[in-house]
Amino acid sequence: MPVINSAKQNIINNIAGGKFAKRSFLLITSQGTRMLAQIVIIFIYSRHLSFKEYGAYQSVWLYVNVISTLSLFGLPSLIMSASQKNIYTSVKDNKKHFFIAGSIVNFLPLLFLLLAVHEFSIGSKLLIIMLIICQNISILAEAITIKKEKEMLLLISNIIFAIGYFACHIFILYTGYSLELLVAVLILIFAIKATTLLWLNKQNIEDPVNTLSPTTGRQWFYLGVVDSLSVLFKWIDKWIILFFLSVSQFAIYFNGSYEIPVLGLMVSGVGNIMLIELSKHSHKSSAASKILFTNSSLLLASIVFPSFAFLLFYHSYFFTFIFSAKYVASIPIFFVSIFILPVRITNYGATLQVYNRNDLVVKGALIDIIIAVILMAFLYPFMGMKGLALAFVISTYIQAWYYLWHTSNLINQKIVSFFPLKKLLLLMVISILLLGTTYAICNRLPYPLNMIIGVAVCSLLIISLLYLSIKRSNWSFLS
Repeated sequence: MPVINSAKQNIINNIAGGKFAKRSFLLITSQGTRMLAQIVIIFIYSRHLSFKEYGAYQSVWLYVNVISTLSLFGLPSLIMSASQKNIYTSVKDNKKHFFIAGSIVNFLPLLFLLLAVHEFSIGSKLLIIMLIICQNISILAEAITIKKEKEMLLLISNIIFAIGYFACHIFILYTGYSLELLVAVLILIFAIKATTLLWLNKQNIEDPVNTLSPTTGRQWFYLGVVDSLSVLFKWIDKWIILFFLSVSQFAIYFNGSYEIPVLGLMVSGVGNIMLIELSKHSHKSSAASKILFTNSSLLLASIVFPSFAFLLFYHSYFFTFIFSAKYVASIPIFFVSIFILPVRITNYGATLQVYNRNDLVVKGALIDIIIAVILMAFLYPFMGMKGLALAFVISTYIQAWYYLWHTSNLINQKIVSFFPLKKLLLLMVISILLLGTTYAICNRLPYPLNMIIGVAVCSLLIISLLYLSIKRSNWSFLS
């Protein structure tokens, strides 16, 4: 008990530390600015563009995001987690292997874009390639900025970038829409951002003494594989729609399967906190895992579960508000997709990474994709595009269980001893009952008043649960 109390006190103190809290807030806000711009753009573009134009616009980002992640192959994560000396030494000692691997992960996806993609002209493809290159440089510049603990600089640059990103979308939309012109302007904006950040980070990163590690190359490989599998999992259903169905159907499916980015951003932020704190307390990782799994999952559940309950009842109103009635065919897909939200409450592989069991993390990612593909083939003939969305929901829950099961084996504890299943279930029941009752009472009211009341009740529930989370970090009121 003293060890657990000591671990808990140290972890709570570190999480509540001024510097750490400030850095986390700045990072989340920094990433949130671009996400906010993207959400508003989707809101506007889905209403003003035709199905074909909107589908082509979203397919550009499909290719850009997938190929960007494959070509970077975990390098941004490595920059933030390994020393500059380790990276340099690893590349220097394995020049041939890195050259071959770099050529494969960079040129093969670009060749695929040039030769196998037929919905764009050669000029458009070249513009997309330039956009990928500029975005990659920008991502690496951001990673270096974070490594140097210049989060305020990153926040300012991302606010300016988001303003330019939003402005060029709106200006081109209302002055004569052209996808090629839009991509060209985005290339310029990404290039300016990358150049500015690199220029302001000219000094080398100061490495701690005695940080040379022989496993840097192996960890880089694992990070790259996990990143590649993750982006493949995120986009594979959309690839299938794009290749086998029409661009219009792709637009319908893309909107229906759209995952609320703010929730993913919170999981990423809390996941980073878990990794940092577990690394600090690796000598008592069993106690640390229990505390961080409990606190992180209950903290995010305070936001995610009420949001899920709101969408469970108000999904039609919410979706129509965001994407307009033009995409009403996407609502059934969206309804299936929201069932992935309850599992998005923690980083299930955090302890495995701290134990250097990244091989299990890779296996979990592979299992995720394999099960999803098998279920897609089985469910699509019966459910159509809803079956594709359901396949990903089911495989995500299986992956989460896989990581929890291996974590329980590593720390020699039952899952229920470090993952608060009973408390989470109670939070879910409270959320569904409250939002369900609100929906039943207010459903006869005119739109959008009924949805506004639902949003208000959901917001009050989130605020109340977050308040209780902060005031009673041990969540004894749920015991």
